[in-house]
Amino acid sequence: MGKPIKPRNNLVELFRFIYSLLVLGYHIQFSYDDEKVDPFENGALAVEFYFLLSGYFLARSLEKISKDEKTSLIKKWYSFMKNKITAILNVHILSIIVVIIIIACFDKNNFKNKFLNGLPSVFFVQMFIVWAGDFDKALIVPEWYLSAMLICMLFMVPIFLILIKKIKGIFCTIILVGVLSILAIIAGACMKWKINENIVYDLRAWGEMCVGMFSYYLSIYIKNKDFGNCMTILLKSIETLGYGIPVIFGIIPLSKNYQGILMGITVVLEFLAIFITFSDKGNIISNQIINGMCGYLGSISLPIYLFHPVLITLIDYIDKKVKRWIKYIIVFPVSLILALLYRIIADYFNKNMKEKEKQNKETKGKENENEDINKDYQNYKNLEIKEGIIDQNKFQINS
Repeated sequence: MGKPIKPRNNLVELFRFIYSLLVLGYHIQFSYDDEKVDPFENGALAVEFYFLLSGYFLARSLEKISKDEKTSLIKKWYSFMKNKITAILNVHILSIIVVIIIIACFDKNNFKNKFLNGLPSVFFVQMFIVWAGDFDKALIVPEWYLSAMLICMLFMVPIFLILIKKIKGIFCTIILVGVLSILAIIAGACMKWKINENIVYDLRAWGEMCVGMFSYYLSIYIKNKDFGNCMTILLKSIETLGYGIPVIFGIIPLSKNYQGILMGITVVLEFLAIFITFSDKGNIISNQIINGMCGYLGSISLPIYLFHPVLITLIDYIDKKVKRWIKYIIVFPVSLILALLYRIIADYFNKNMKEKEKQNKETKGKENENEDINKDYQNYKNLEIKEGIIDQNKFQINS
């Protein structure tokens, strides 16, 4: 018997959910034009967590697929990007359709302009087509994160897969950081050091994903190392602070003037937290029920991320002057409910699809089995006929 499969520690999934709520709060207060400093003023720091986590899983995936020597680089590249886009496509399309309907119903006069300005976001390229205007003209503003992530991956993946044939993965990541520096210099020189905001955010995505990739290699390095009780307690404490402090930064009302400093601190803290978690040296959720619940909460983080701006758009069209506390009371619970409903419906259809695939495989297997039986029977009959002809010829010769 093989070793029992170790259940996945869903601590990261729990914080994936918590950070999605930070983004939700941030966009509620961001929907007001005044300069009042509110709670969630720096909720956008949650995006650092998502970029780092994407980088971690990017390195892990690329290390795995790079070992497949039978598949060409182009096919690996295509398959990777296809899987990434497919994972977010359904909820993306649903959110986009609803926003388009809302704009068509409430803002018919400006529908054409808003739709055309937001069209790049439909195809996940709002952070690449910089001539389309600022990224906040997208149909769903938070999708800039998905756009930046996918665009960076589009270039990072083939570079990594080419390099890893010659050097180790961690050195590939170092070279990716070097590529980032070159891109930043080129962009700065071309734009006379007044870099377009879209480009800044793309460079931010590339850099933070590289940090996430380093967290993968560091987690592998310390995974099998034994530490004493003091070091174990220290690592668990760092992990807790690494996830918790950015959440506090995101909630308490701090001026956006500090955002650059807070962003840098957040990247360092989350880098430490992520590599400690995946090296199994941090806090482990031992209760299977709670661990499963955390995993489920993580699975609704993407729907929350994409559904809440749809609700904010709808409320702003209905009553632009609605009070903040009313918007908080509406958007938080409704976003959660919609995300849960989406997850339930999606799981239902996925389950049915898997069952149908299983039935089709079984049916195909039976058909192949029957076909093999028929072939064997036909071969047997042919052999009988052949042997009969031989025996008859022998009889005639003997006669």
